[in-house]
Amino acid sequence: MKKLVFILSIFSFLPTMLFASDAVKGKEKFETLCASCHGATGAGDGAIAAAFPADQKPRNLKTGPFKFATDEAKFKELLKKGGASVGLSPLMPMQAGLTDQDIDNVYAYIKSLKN
Repeated sequence: MKKLVFILSIFSFLPTMLFASDAVKGKEKFETLCASCHGATGAGDGAIAAAFPADQKPRNLKTGPFKFATDEAKFKELLKKGGASVGLSPLMPMQAGLTDQDIDNVYAYIKSLKN
């Protein structure tokens, strides 16, 4: 009976362990997809940010409240659909190639950037 309880307890944690957000993996995606605009540290100072119009500079992800992505669901919508679809800068591209797990991971990483 003790073995059965132990096995069942392991299986109850398995979904969380398999699908938990991973900020390390999120950082990898961020570096590939986001850093060119938002910068390596998320400060909005990426290599191509200087070429953006003054009113459409990339968001500093380290400080302040977000204009649209005020909660996890809105942030994920922004990543999936892009800025133009939610009334923000059309320079923020949609990330249609990301899985839901990728988006969870990127969100976990960006949350870790906040001061």
